[in-house]
Amino acid sequence: MDYNLLNDLISELAQRLENKSKFGADITNDFINSSVDIAVNELRVLPSFEITDQEIETIKFKLGSIYNTKIGEESITLNNPDIPRWLDEKKSEINWDYWNSYKSLLVSQARAQKIIKETERVVDKVLDFSGDPTTPGKWERRGLVMGNVQSGKTQNYLGLINKAIDSGYKVIILLGGHLNDLRKQTQERVDEGVVGKESIHLTKNRKDAPKPIGVGKYRAASKGVQTLTTTEGDFKTGFANSLGINLTGMSDPVIFTVKKQTTVLNNLYKWIKNHHYLDPKSDKKLDLPMILIDDEADYASVNTKKHKEEVTKTNEYIRNILSLFNKHTYIGYTATPFANIFIDPDSEKEALADDLFPADFMIKIPIPEDYVGQDHFFGHKRQGVKIIEDCQQLLNLKSADFIAEIPDSLKEAIRVFIINTAVRSLRGDQYNHNTMMVNSSHLKQHQQRLKLLIEEYVELIHDALESFSGLGIDESSNNKVLKSIEDTYSNCFNLEEKYEDIFLELPRSVNKIKVMAVHHGGDNLDYSTYSEFGLSAIAIGGHRLSRGLTLEGLSVSYFTRNSKAYDTLMQMCRWFGYRPRYTDLCKVYLPSESDSWYSFITSSINELYAELDLMSKSEKRPREFGLKVREHPGSMIITAKNKMQASSSEVRSQELWGQILRRFRFRQKAEENQRNLDYAERLLVKLKNEIPKENQTLDPGGSGSLIFEKVSYSEIIDFIEAVELPENDIGNRALIKQLREMQKAGITSPKICFYNQVKSKLPWWTKELSPENRRFMLDKYPFGGTDFSLAIRKLKNKDGVYQSRSSQLGNPDDEKLFLSESDRDRVLISNHKATSFDYIAHSSRDYPALMIYLFCIGTTNPQSAEKNSKFTASLCFGETPTLGYSVSIPRLESQRSLSSEDLKKLVKNTKHSYQVNKVYSEQLEAIDLYEDEYDE
Repeated sequence: MDYNLLNDLISELAQRLENKSKFGADITNDFINSSVDIAVNELRVLPSFEITDQEIETIKFKLGSIYNTKIGEESITLNNPDIPRWLDEKKSEINWDYWNSYKSLLVSQARAQKIIKETERVVDKVLDFSGDPTTPGKWERRGLVMGNVQSGKTQNYLGLINKAIDSGYKVIILLGGHLNDLRKQTQERVDEGVVGKESIHLTKNRKDAPKPIGVGKYRAASKGVQTLTTTEGDFKTGFANSLGINLTGMSDPVIFTVKKQTTVLNNLYKWIKNHHYLDPKSDKKLDLPMILIDDEADYASVNTKKHKEEVTKTNEYIRNILSLFNKHTYIGYTATPFANIFIDPDSEKEALADDLFPADFMIKIPIPEDYVGQDHFFGHKRQGVKIIEDCQQLLNLKSADFIAEIPDSLKEAIRVFIINTAVRSLRGDQYNHNTMMVNSSHLKQHQQRLKLLIEEYVELIHDALESFSGLGIDESSNNKVLKSIEDTYSNCFNLEEKYEDIFLELPRSVNKIKVMAVHHGGDNLDYSTYSEFGLSAIAIGGHRLSRGLTLEGLSVSYFTRNSKAYDTLMQMCRWFGYRPRYTDLCKVYLPSESDSWYSFITSSINELYAELDLMSKSEKRPREFGLKVREHPGSMIITAKNKMQASSSEVRSQELWGQILRRFRFRQKAEENQRNLDYAERLLVKLKNEIPKENQTLDPGGSGSLIFEKVSYSEIIDFIEAVELPENDIGNRALIKQLREMQKAGITSPKICFYNQVKSKLPWWTKELSPENRRFMLDKYPFGGTDFSLAIRKLKNKDGVYQSRSSQLGNPDDEKLFLSESDRDRVLISNHKATSFDYIAHSSRDYPALMIYLFCIGTTNPQSAEKNSKFTASLCFGETPTLGYSVSIPRLESQRSLSSEDLKKLVKNTKHSYQVNKVYSEQLEAIDLYEDEYDE
């Protein structure tokens, strides 16, 4: 069946199910399956109707996902309690025509019911914190909406725009990306989701009225929206004047979808100002309620100048536009909110009045459980990450560099992409888009060179398949190129599909591939052109692929660019998003250093959002979260330093309260490791002998871990000083200072836990070890009079130090060991996915704690070895455990016995000050330069 007809059928059936659910039908999988079977049988009598069993299964799957998708978390809200809330009181009085038409569009697109409902809940929150457009006088609001990369922010702000129009907002300004194709992509979504017709009709001399699209199919013709921008052009003064539109004389709402670029913003400001005879300095402004939505709000909008009067032009023009309206709301949408939070919240009057700090509200959008994000790739379980070890020529490319050939790892990634496309076809997605991303350089010349080399390799595979695939799979394996595809399947996949079936699909998969260099003046990555049969693209790019652009059906990312700024790295993650029926195919290729940074960032971001959740429950204000972020241990590289001028001094400080400080890196020195083990064993024997029996417990959860209560501070401090392990950014000196100040303040005595693995099983890489090694890993290890099961970990040797990609070698919830069984249960009631952060945040956790681990660590050669590859393995310290530890500090608010004065003194004395390393980054105001000199 034609792809578009199949989608139309799915949309029609989705609407039928929605109607039946309104009348009380329980939409189960069985109900869906029978409904589809009935509908298909009705259509079979039509002469031109044809459908395969595979297509029927695809329909059932997509309809099932509408009702089976679950929201994995709740939205998080932080707000200023002083702003008036208005929506609940007026909600029943508002006619929600625009929202209902948008909701109908989402249903027709087979969007999950729970996601639509959650979108409405979040949109209502945002609208409630925004100003009531019917309130007279002058008012303004500043807010921030946070969501993961590719997690539904666009759907959210389109829903917000429709509800804002329903409630009375007359002017909507949407900053839709900083590049032309990003703005065009946003305009297309606005046309479909807000305007209801193609904006391109404004630039064409057409006699007939444009046909309704998107929401236009579900909305009365009298409910219009005017747009002064089109898919063919950004805002231009002459074009706006030619339309003869005056904002004050219009009955319909008006939307501007503009590029976040200084010339465009200034033109828009001048047109609104001059066309309506405004003068903000004389307080002559428009009384129309206006909402400005800033997509990718961390990019270019943030004031990066050192002094408030020297604001960046983009920031200045946004504020100028806001100044033209008596009643306005500014809402930033971003996946990387850290730069926005670094806007100075300290200068109460000037900064909050003039800058864009989200003083009134911050909202974190929840994500469905089937979202593939940083936790999938870089969390505790790590899936789909492949480390590149042969990409030196693609790292830090300069303009004078020449790429002689593509590395073997990139060739493997291309083969993986070809296999992915074939597997998706077998799964019924043969007409869906497929994309592979190659992001190695922002320079056009390198992107063009990579395009040529990749095209040559794809052509090589094409020729091999054309010549040998007809001979059958056995004969074809004699060809070196086709054998490499079969080996890639064996080494990189663990699928239900057999290679024999995949092999038959390979010629079709390769024939569909188009290699595109996506840069300014390069290839146009336009999926709509290929909507009928789907586009399979290998997209090569830099800036254009790093922010905002949606890559449809992305399953392979080859990424060799680097950055130590959180927001830059996270925005480069175009590989995050929804991957229905092909999550298991997704692969990310990147260098080990990038992998380490992403793993670190993942844990840091999770901690910061958990902090946001706790502050929300404590009814804190956005300002307080902004200050907390700036003192988070990860904030040294949380965003480019030119966005952190609120902290302009070279010396910065941070709190260690509520943090876990880990020592999980090990020098390649057996004698040092043995000294650490000896000291820890003596400590265990000492604690057994000196700590009263009532203060010694075995983990009630059954792990066998030993916990000692009411331990002296000196025992932990002496341990930190005696055990020799590489320190992290927060060294032992800062940690010991924290503990000593806590001791002086009379904070509850520490606990020490000797961690015992619940059970050990041999991971895949141990198959290359000797039987004696494997027996050692499984046997109990006698230590200080107790038998311990060793935690088995595979590490890499980097510059003589064994280390993990992740900062965490334990389990994500190990801190629960310090709580009673009843307290653990209370934490799990409030969060069934509780991590160590949640256990430290429990009200009973008012003491520091030391966790001592005994690891059995090994390594492989090559270090990036995977299950089905060829490698050797060895134990780093032979048949001797490796000692590591972590120290966790309680949260400050758990110290309820201290007076406010004592708490202030304690905070002051425990602040960790350090020298900031300067990070030189490109100035964001040079966007025009990117368009000419680089790939933009």
